Amino acid sequence: MELRWNSWAGGAACLLLLAGCTRIGNYAEKRADRAAYGNIRGAQRTALGRADAFSISRSDDTLLQELLAIDARQEEAQLLSLSDTLALAMANSRSYQTQKESLFIEALNLTETQQEYNWDTSASDFTVEAGSSVSPNYTTNSSGGVSVDGTITESISENGLTGGLTLGVTRTLVTGAKVSLGISHDVVSAFSSPDNSSESREMTFSVVQPLLNGFGPLVAREGLRQAERDMVYAVREFKRYQQEFVIDIASQYYETLQTRDQLINERRNYESAVASREQTESMAKAGRIKEFEAAQALQSELTAADRLTLAVSNYQSALDDLRYTLGIPVDLNVEPDPAELELLEKRGLVVLDLDLNTALESALSNRLDLITQRDEVEDKARTLEIVRRDFLPNLGVQYDVSADPAFDGTDEIEQDLNVTLNLPFDWTDKRNNYRLAQISLEREQRSLEAAADNIRLEVRDLWRKLERNRSVYENRLLSVELSKRQVENTGMLLQQGKVQTRDLLDAQDDLLEAQNDATTALVDYTINRMLFWNAIERFEIDPKGMWYEQSIKEPVDEP
Repeated sequence: MELRWNSWAGGAACLLLLAGCTRIGNYAEKRADRAAYGNIRGAQRTALGRADAFSISRSDDTLLQELLAIDARQEEAQLLSLSDTLALAMANSRSYQTQKESLFIEALNLTETQQEYNWDTSASDFTVEAGSSVSPNYTTNSSGGVSVDGTITESISENGLTGGLTLGVTRTLVTGAKVSLGISHDVVSAFSSPDNSSESREMTFSVVQPLLNGFGPLVAREGLRQAERDMVYAVREFKRYQQEFVIDIASQYYETLQTRDQLINERRNYESAVASREQTESMAKAGRIKEFEAAQALQSELTAADRLTLAVSNYQSALDDLRYTLGIPVDLNVEPDPAELELLEKRGLVVLDLDLNTALESALSNRLDLITQRDEVEDKARTLEIVRRDFLPNLGVQYDVSADPAFDGTDEIEQDLNVTLNLPFDWTDKRNNYRLAQISLEREQRSLEAAADNIRLEVRDLWRKLERNRSVYENRLLSVELSKRQVENTGMLLQQGKVQTRDLLDAQDDLLEAQNDATTALVDYTINRMLFWNAIERFEIDPKGMWYEQSIKEPVDEP
């Protein structure tokens, strides 16, 4: 019974300890989140001029749950609008979640650097040790067993409590001085021998102030300054990633619709090929055309069937890829809404509201990644100045005070003031560090120049692509109309025996190609226009992933 009671008591104690650890863990999580999110909001205000909503908690997946519930009840594919697709991507994409977590980790790491430049209590400690030593003596018989009438004696050789409290705080001041305060309190309490109990206390205070090398905020605050600037850079990088992520999702969405449109065109072409084959076979039997023309029509039908099979496979693969990118089950029966492509066709090509020179000026002034590179040049220049100051002599002053408060009211205080001067004779490391800092600055300047040129090339290239897409789209629309009339006219001429079957087949192929090219040009123009706005930093997104083209006052439901 006693053993069972002890087992229950031990289990209950373990549960209490686990519950306590869980509560501490929850508290630590909240404190860490508060500090990290605070750093992110501060960096956002510096980098973007505002604090956007941000959280690494998984977004509300209500939409996905609704899709799963409907999918279990019906066989027809559910149609996803572009806005719903972007919302699903923001909530479920694995890569997007990883990028958010990377920004959060950067903010969390910053809190450690901030702690080092505030009151650092990492030296604090509290220990309690209790110990006892028990030596039992047993009386044994000759066979090695314990005697029935034997006795057991216990002698306590040591039994006591040892406790210690050490509290240390340090802080680096803007002058470069390091201030530290330490308090220690040790207690030894012997239960068996009270006369052996003891207690001691000590207080220490120290200030170390560099006067030449290491003096001033430029050097003293560099670690914190660079960490905070890196946080701003991370926010800019994440903002650019968000914009590119939305463009990638929208591009894949429209490309999937384009694949579907090609499938529809291939199906129509196959139906036309079947009708042409049946017509030519009838005409061949009637002797109106030659047999080889009927064979040509059959061959065209077989080719159309192969192309249709390939188009079906391509569309199914595009759907799987889209679902995987969104982070939803790949077997979920959802498809992009064809109405989105029809809306694109209805709107036509949206005309840009600026010229090339204005676009280049906007890109060079507002691109977040280019702004970061300019700031990184400043970082390298500041590092060079810090390394240059490292040539100064190591002259410093140190003041220490230690006190041992006695319990009888008498205190022992010791003070010490030292001035140190260190003149190193070997400057190899300092010399090399200075030269490396110079080279690093020059490299960063060249990198900045290259980045600016690359942006110019990117903007100019996208500008030319948009012009080319516009021309191709307009020509393909005209070609579609001409091809439709050509198919109709060739069909009538074939009935009259004035043309051969090959002429009709060629006209049908021309129509199919023109239709596919027109859709491709429209989708390419839409994607390139998004890339263009992003290249000149005039592409804004809202928390749900929909975007704004800053030349348009209303949010764009589709670009």
